[in-house]
Amino acid sequence: MLALGNPEEELGVELEVEEFVLGRGAGDQSYVLRTLAPRFVATVFSSDDEIRISDVIWWDTKPSAKEIDDLLARALASVEEIEKRQEKETKQKVNDALILAEERFDIERHNFRDIGERLEAQAEELAIIAEEQQLNIQKRIEAEKALRLSEERLQIQVSELIDSEERMAAQAQEMVWLAEDLQAAEQKMKFLANHDALTLLPSRRLCLKYLKDLLAEDRDTSEKTAVFFIDLDGFKAINDTLGHEAGDAILVGVADRIRALLTPEDMAARIGGDEFIILLKEVTSRDGVKELAETLIEQLNVPFVLDGDEARVGASVGIAFSLDDGTTAEQLLNCADQSMYSIKKKGKNNFGFFSDL
Repeated sequence: MLALGNPEEELGVELEVEEFVLGRGAGDQSYVLRTLAPRFVATVFSSDDEIRISDVIWWDTKPSAKEIDDLLARALASVEEIEKRQEKETKQKVNDALILAEERFDIERHNFRDIGERLEAQAEELAIIAEEQQLNIQKRIEAEKALRLSEERLQIQVSELIDSEERMAAQAQEMVWLAEDLQAAEQKMKFLANHDALTLLPSRRLCLKYLKDLLAEDRDTSEKTAVFFIDLDGFKAINDTLGHEAGDAILVGVADRIRALLTPEDMAARIGGDEFIILLKEVTSRDGVKELAETLIEQLNVPFVLDGDEARVGASVGIAFSLDDGTTAEQLLNCADQSMYSIKKKGKNNFGFFSDL
């Protein structure tokens, strides 16, 4: 069945029949004719010289020739009415479009005219500016020449100033380095004034000062200070056989081993040759001192390795206690020294207390 056209294009026509509907079909020149009484559906084809039924799609009762002619005449009138109406609508749309185009053209023409006037005014302004700039060109050239000359002179002055500052900075740095060297030398001199240059242990002078301070504290407490007087056994033989460099290495090693056994509040000192002093602060028992003395001798008996060779030394240690054996630094050192010599006579490499003599 041939479908009806777009509903917007359908046209109802009042006929003597109950209903007459004419709609555009598949082609521009074809229409669909449908009636209700008599019920009749057909395809109508119209051209310049005739209107004919091309297909009868369906009917209830076959119409007579007169009914068909009458329907075709009415269909032709409807088609002509549709075409006139479409032509009128098309002309109206074209006229509306032309009017709108003319209005837009007038608007654009006015806009172009305004733009042209503004461009002309801007061109006049630019011409005036160009004339003013042309008048100032020479002045600018002269100013730029003067500026370049000033910049060159300034650059020369800046370079000279930079060179001067660099020289001053170098001299200042040299003075800083010199001051640091002097300060380091001064600190080293102060250090060496109170320390042994070889082992870096405190000297006899600093040891006596610290011992005096400890004795002053002992008077106010029940705790005591223990003084160790240490003399190395066999050190002279190492100096004679291996040389003084080997002997110095032994002394440094001994100092390191002694230092490792002490707390920060205790002190070890080298008072000359192969003699060392240990000051133990706040001693509460003789057993603790005895244990440290045994450990000290044990550590010093461990061989020293010098250029692949082993060197052995021993230690004779005399011990004195503050308050019990003396009340002054000199007395305690003397008592510890006497105890050390007593150990030397008994066979060396041992320790003893001054109170046991």
